[in-house]
Amino acid sequence: MAIQKAEAFVLRSHPFRSSSLVVTFFSREFGKLKGVAKGVRKEALANPSSYEPFTLVEIVFYEKLRSDLHLISEVSILESFEGLRSNLESLAVAYYLAELVDQLTEPQDPHEKIFKLLDFAFRNLSTLDPQFITRFFEIQLLSEIGLLPNLEGCLSCGEPSAEKFYFSARQGGLFCPSCRKKAPDAGIISLETVKNLKLLMGKPSFNEKFGMEDVGQLIDRFMNERLNKRPITKRFLHQVRALKGRKVMV
Repeated sequence: MAIQKAEAFVLRSHPFRSSSLVVTFFSREFGKLKGVAKGVRKEALANPSSYEPFTLVEIVFYEKLRSDLHLISEVSILESFEGLRSNLESLAVAYYLAELVDQLTEPQDPHEKIFKLLDFAFRNLSTLDPQFITRFFEIQLLSEIGLLPNLEGCLSCGEPSAEKFYFSARQGGLFCPSCRKKAPDAGIISLETVKNLKLLMGKPSFNEKFGMEDVGQLIDRFMNERLNKRPITKRFLHQVRALKGRKVMV
């Protein structure tokens, strides 16, 4: 077994046997990693906070070449992002973004841009608009793994400038009125929403406010199709946002 070192974010963890944890990380060097941290649930051993979701850590692990489940030997906390943990919406968004990365990436497939996206989100959720960060993160993540919807014209005939378009979450793109029958699930999408989605694909201003509700509904449908299910953490996030306007703190 080779000994490796990596800088990584904790995505999630769950108990394993009587005293251990199975921890899923997303690392700068190796992409998604899963490992067993032995004995950390016993008192007076390794600090359990090292394995809290969203914590940035440095890990040393024994890489098993015939398994995706490695052996974690050392963990050092680099940053715990306490700011995002003090606000319920920021916390809910962080759980959702961590779940997306876990569900949409393959083990040990390095994507430094995804690592940087997580770093950006966790550092800024307590100071920037969490809803904007959510939508920006979703689009940039889909871009990095090659799953962005096609917004350049009709998927069927290629028409780039129809008077109106319909969006199919299932097929992942636009259809013009003439071709809509080829996408039974397609619903009308405003040209403004198309424009805003394209803006999120670039480098938008994080102070800019625009059509988040329409954009959000479209991305939600598209993401559910890609995952073949609704993310578990999305229900919690929707419940939290239903409380928006009230001071809800944890």
